[in-house]
Amino acid sequence: MRRTRVIATIGPSSWSSESLEAMLDAGCDVFRINYSHGEPEEKTELYQRIRSLERNGRTTCIIADLPGPKLRLGNFEGPRLLNSGDEVRLVCGVKEAIGKEIPVEYGGLSAEISEGDSILLADGLIRLSVTKTDKKNDSFIDCIVEDGGPITSRKGINVPGTIIDLPAIGPKDDAALNHALENDADYIAVSYARTPNDLTPAKTKITDYGVHTPVIAKIEHPSALTNLHPILDAADGVMVARGDLGVEIPLEQVPLAQQRIIDAALMRGMVAIVATQMLESMTLNSRPTRAEVSDVSTAIRHGGTAVMLSGETAMGNHPIKTVETMSLIAEATENGLDSIVGKPGALSKFKSTRAVAHAGVELARVSQAGHILVATQHGNAPRLVAGYRPDVEVTAVTNRLRAARRMKLLPGVSSVIVEEDNRGSVTMQNAIRLLAEKGVIKSNERVVAISGSPQAMQGATSTVRLYRLEPDGSITGSE
Repeated sequence: MRRTRVIATIGPSSWSSESLEAMLDAGCDVFRINYSHGEPEEKTELYQRIRSLERNGRTTCIIADLPGPKLRLGNFEGPRLLNSGDEVRLVCGVKEAIGKEIPVEYGGLSAEISEGDSILLADGLIRLSVTKTDKKNDSFIDCIVEDGGPITSRKGINVPGTIIDLPAIGPKDDAALNHALENDADYIAVSYARTPNDLTPAKTKITDYGVHTPVIAKIEHPSALTNLHPILDAADGVMVARGDLGVEIPLEQVPLAQQRIIDAALMRGMVAIVATQMLESMTLNSRPTRAEVSDVSTAIRHGGTAVMLSGETAMGNHPIKTVETMSLIAEATENGLDSIVGKPGALSKFKSTRAVAHAGVELARVSQAGHILVATQHGNAPRLVAGYRPDVEVTAVTNRLRAARRMKLLPGVSSVIVEEDNRGSVTMQNAIRLLAEKGVIKSNERVVAISGSPQAMQGATSTVRLYRLEPDGSITGSE
């Protein structure tokens, strides 16, 4: 089983039911819905299409990615070509183009920026130098184009070295979060987190909604690197968002920042997603560059638990082929490693669960068990087991579809849905029987079962048992 998860962003190139199913078959584990583009209600049908693929025991997983306090251009006819040396005017607080002027949604930019500052567009590919601004809200910024190129509507804006006073969760984020929760998104990604407080509004709304949806912090600003450990202490997962990060800090510092973020996540036993331009050339071409293949492989070898496709699958010409290629790179990388040593998750929450998880992984190793089963309600115990990277398959045992869907993002973890008995041992043995019927667990195989007590899922994780599946189908203790 491939451990590394493949995430595909859904867009016009891939949102048909046929494309979604083909991407699942090609190796996609998780779908990302990007709320930065379009209105939330336009995505309702997309959720329905994805969930309609859940049949024959297959589950789907959706990450809802909030827009965040991201500066963006407004709408205009395009693409528009900006040539080096051109003079352009940005008009702030405007959503639609006015003549040849370029609209900027955020009205405060004209007040907060200064002459001589640089403005970067389209992930830093285009650089403007500010020549004039009257330092007022909803006004203009005159610029000269230093590095030119084509731009289109809604492209991102970066202003390195300038702190923009935008709320972490603005009105658009609030609407997107409401829609994501109403449609049972499995994870919420909070964009442009700069401090742990930036995660609080989303976490509070999730709690008020009465669910346990995990929050992923996207690291894409220098302030986030300064506050990395407090942010991860407040989050459930992390994304290395290299697009904006590579614009906000010098490019040569991005690889070390990526490794630092991954290490901090693994210390907490949480998922670490590496994103942006991983197979960028496949947006147009049917094959990646050798450098891109190395980039994906390096992210996995450095400990990344998931790799993400963005424009490649959202807008690209070959979304299915791109997913297939990403999956093959991940498999080849994992097969080429003698072992991937799991880190102990020393900073992870749920310390007692972490200790039991470690005991179960160690028991599986010394007993040469072929499978680890982990009972769960919300996914914490399987996540911590996965953090130790055992070299056998891990299956989460749950009675909740929501929890089963979340497992699709955890490295090397599958799921099975069973009813919960009053006795934890009965629940886990029923799970073994079900997996044996599916051919997942083989005759004479030892199985480590990690669960709560007295009930497997509702009880606090406290029990590790060792079973054997006998040739006659009975289940016994192995010693």
